[in-house]
Amino acid sequence: MGADSDKECCDAMRQRIIPKLILTEKSEHAPEKTSIEKDAANENKETNEERVKRISHTNVSFMEFWMQCIDWNMLRLFFGLLMLFFFAVGFTSLLYLMFVFSFKENLWYYYFPVSNKEEL
Repeated sequence: MGADSDKECCDAMRQRIIPKLILTEKSEHAPEKTSIEKDAANENKETNEERVKRISHTNVSFMEFWMQCIDWNMLRLFFGLLMLFFFAVGFTSLLYLMFVFSFKENLWYYYFPVSNKEEL
């Protein structure tokens, strides 16, 4: 019973049609590239040395980084969730202390001992 369903699944996987996302030169629907476009594509390929040189000579100012590279929405989400966590922990701590003060007086005095203040 299990082997039949496994075989059907494998057959279905073999017979599925997966669309290609990248058009190739051999596909019928792809627009034909002219020789000028082919030459331009070959010229755009750079060697490793050219790439390293281009990257090493790239300058990014602090303001460009500040305005374009930082994801402000994600930072706002992160710090908002961090503040929500701290408020939840604080609120839970206050509820716990109110419970201890109201129902477990001995534990309250263990946490906060009462002693006579000494005069200097």
